[in-house]
Amino acid sequence: MSRIHLGRALAAFPRSKQGVAAVEFGLVLPVMVLLFFGMMEASDLMTVKRRIANAANSLSDLVSHDPAITRGQIADSIVGVKRLLEPTDTSGLNIRITSVLKGPGPTDPVTVHWSIDEDGGTPYPAGDVFTKLTNEDMVNSVASLIVVEMDYTYVSELGGRVFTTPFAFDQMARRWPRKSPRVQLCASSDPATCTS
Repeated sequence: MSRIHLGRALAAFPRSKQGVAAVEFGLVLPVMVLLFFGMMEASDLMTVKRRIANAANSLSDLVSHDPAITRGQIADSIVGVKRLLEPTDTSGLNIRITSVLKGPGPTDPVTVHWSIDEDGGTPYPAGDVFTKLTNEDMVNSVASLIVVEMDYTYVSELGGRVFTTPFAFDQMARRWPRKSPRVQLCASSDPATCTS
């Protein structure tokens, strides 16, 4: 290539439009990929959060339905509620169901009536003070309150490219008994096996 051709090529270079699209694409691509994966992960997180909230509300509703419930009925309800979470992997899910009461005095604390931990963990001991309610006025001396706590550790299938994983969800649902002042936990259908 002669000096004249090289000079003309260098003079024309600033006005050249060849390759502009490739450069623009190279600059925009990382931002677009980040937005794409961010929207997908955010959508997954919102879907899982909504499913956990629905599952906790459904379980508290099922447990508070009848005056007495057996451990077997609770186990069946938990199996059904876990199906609400499908296709989400439920191996990181922990469920605790608690019935709480308040004494007759205005300064009496909210205490545990009975409690079940679905994973076989240690439930709250009966009679212990229950401190997880934001408003203790929800509980009165006449009726119990059913509290369902769901803790779920979610690991994104996308590998956490935008949001930090694992992501921990804590959901609490509360319901008053529908047909009686208290829901009794029974070992069997025999009323003699129920909590007092």
